Amino acid sequence: MPRVPFDRRQQGFTIVELAIVMVIVGALAGLAIPTYLGYLDKARIARCIAEIRYISRVVDSYKAAYDVFPDTLAEAGAGDIVDPWGNLYEYLNIAALSLPGNGGGNGNGGGNGNGGGGGKNGAWQWILLDEAYAGGSTNGNSKGSGNASKGKPRKERFLHPINSDYDLYSMGKDGESVEPLTAKKSHDDVIRANDGSFVGLAVEF
Repeated sequence: MPRVPFDRRQQGFTIVELAIVMVIVGALAGLAIPTYLGYLDKARIARCIAEIRYISRVVDSYKAAYDVFPDTLAEAGAGDIVDPWGNLYEYLNIAALSLPGNGGGNGNGGGNGNGGGGGKNGAWQWILLDEAYAGGSTNGNSKGSGNASKGKPRKERFLHPINSDYDLYSMGKDGESVEPLTAKKSHDDVIRANDGSFVGLAVEF
């Protein structure tokens, strides 16, 4: 009976070879997946920054047309825009809140001995702002609930408001936020600050 020649190439992969291939594939995936997810996060943040700038232009156009800022984003026609994580953007009309010391002679050189200290250039303006905002009601447009910053302005590390006209921000990837930007829940927020001169991650402000 003729003998059939043995050809090892017809055997396919051995278990050891398959294990080696799986280890290599797993290692490559372990390197590629975090890189890909990091790219997605950066892309979402970039989109969020662009959307906040667009909404800011909508709000500013409303102000130019009506001489007041809108009370809600819906009023300006931008209330249905959602951030890259599926949440509506948060907005607070700071300029609409009544500030003590603006008019009536209370700290604007009106004759009560306070000089000009109550104006926007006064050293204690932030105290007045915080007092005015303490009882404010929210104009936020978030789908969620429990957002501790609703009705109050966003604050930087010294607990001063980061805007004087309006707050506009995304609660970021975790969908949570509190007033101070230094709080952990606020680190991933994408914010508008310095009255629009800064738009980016709260942790970078």
